[in-house]
Amino acid sequence: MTTQPTALTGIATVYEQFLFPDSPSTNLPFELHLDTPLNGRPGLQIIIDTEGDSVTASLHGNGYKAQWYQMIAVPVEYNTGDGAAQGGDMVILPDEKPGYAVRKAPFKVYDCLKPVSENTERNGTITIPAVNGRAAAYCCLIPDDELAPGDRNLTITADAQEGSQEITIAVHTANVRIPDEHFKVTNWFSLDAVTRCHDVDYGSPAFLGMLDQYIAAMRRTRQNVFYIELDDRCVTARKPYAFSFEYIKPVIERFFAGGMTTLEIGPLLSRGFRADGTPDMLTDTFTCAMAPEIDFESPEGLDITTAYLQALALFLEENSWDSSVLVHVHDEPDVHYADDAALESRRRQYYMAVAMLKKYLPQARVVEAVKTDNFRGGIDVWVPTTSGYEAAHDTFDHMRKLGDEVWNYVCCEPEGRWLNRFLDQKVIHSRLLFWGFACNHIGGFLHWGFNQFPDGMNPFAATSCFNPTGLGTNFPCGDAFLVYPGDDGPWLSMRLEAERRGTEDLELLRLLENRNSKYFRNLVANVFRTNTDYTDDEALFAHTYRSLLDALE
Repeated sequence: MTTQPTALTGIATVYEQFLFPDSPSTNLPFELHLDTPLNGRPGLQIIIDTEGDSVTASLHGNGYKAQWYQMIAVPVEYNTGDGAAQGGDMVILPDEKPGYAVRKAPFKVYDCLKPVSENTERNGTITIPAVNGRAAAYCCLIPDDELAPGDRNLTITADAQEGSQEITIAVHTANVRIPDEHFKVTNWFSLDAVTRCHDVDYGSPAFLGMLDQYIAAMRRTRQNVFYIELDDRCVTARKPYAFSFEYIKPVIERFFAGGMTTLEIGPLLSRGFRADGTPDMLTDTFTCAMAPEIDFESPEGLDITTAYLQALALFLEENSWDSSVLVHVHDEPDVHYADDAALESRRRQYYMAVAMLKKYLPQARVVEAVKTDNFRGGIDVWVPTTSGYEAAHDTFDHMRKLGDEVWNYVCCEPEGRWLNRFLDQKVIHSRLLFWGFACNHIGGFLHWGFNQFPDGMNPFAATSCFNPTGLGTNFPCGDAFLVYPGDDGPWLSMRLEAERRGTEDLELLRLLENRNSKYFRNLVANVFRTNTDYTDDEALFAHTYRSLLDALE
């Protein structure tokens, strides 16, 4: 008589869900099931309870290799607020868990993914350290290049002080491939944070090598647009003003060599600053981006901006980048302003700057985060928040019909039940966002925070950071970043993996819509209706995803 071996205890799941250091344990399952396209990279999380120092694990079977990561718990010190706009409380410490949050803060969540090297002498075995009695691992399955469709069984073997267990991973590989990306993705990137967090000098070989790792992390999530925020390093003289952008050339070259297709650059204008050093968010007078103390419309300001644009145009043309560039004039020009007169003043200045841009860079397209269509005629790529789009979708759909592009963005808003990528939301929200983009025929996604760590921030100790705009409180937990500054380079996050799978889902959904638009609408409606009306049950989502793959085989 054979007996079933005693299971180790812990958690094992293939669902798109957050796990926590105090998540309840059960006997580990002996089998898990997952579905994937031919070129998909599904993942699973395993937590094993142990009194030992570590747990070892290995993957066996044909068709897939494993990328292993240690899951590191990070603090979520606040819940996100539910303000109607950015001026509301961005973070709160409520008495009870908000209905839109996955947990009441403060708590810890496994979001950070530290790469774990295989021991090639031991058949690809990896070692996961135990922290407070638990070894937490994330395994991403990487398909072979010539993988055949069909069903196959893989085996994960885990060894702990308490014993050993095998988990069968029953993989259904559907006969469909995720198409090449057509959807635009940009996560804004901080060069200064790379130098500070990794102690490398700007422009050095060590810096460029570290930059390559960050680019690879971006490309992992199918990011194809990269933002270079110009700063006063481009100013070579001030009387009169002169500019050179050679300092940024090696960086731009690196991004294009890494697979990016579009340069996003700017800004041309500034809000200027108050006496206390904070941005003048409500100003009616734009200033020069590289001379924020000088009014843009003044004779001196127009001369500075002309020299700035002439130098920028020459730089881009000499490097053949002028045909693949998006330019920001000024971020959110219609979001924060004192009154209608201030908005009208901004419009006049904005249009003047666009006219100057098109004079020197006629192939450039203007991209801007906006709330309304108040700047019609000046913007080529409209980027409202998801909430802004839903509030005025007829307007933005009309602009799309006229030939413009419409993207969406999220940042420290929208909050509450709105889908976003905060650490106190379900991680599946980062994936569901892209089902919404497919449903609404959105052309791209923008977010401000890939690695926007301000000076002094340690995301392993605190995941919220100061908001320097003077609007609201700290930024929500996780809002400023999708990667962590590891000892040897950027460490991924569960949210980045969810976003990556969302971008892949979007391309599959578009493929389905082209084949059967009615079925596409019905399928998406299972999990997404609007950005506040959705079903984030992970099991239902997995079932719906299987239906998507079945429909495409």
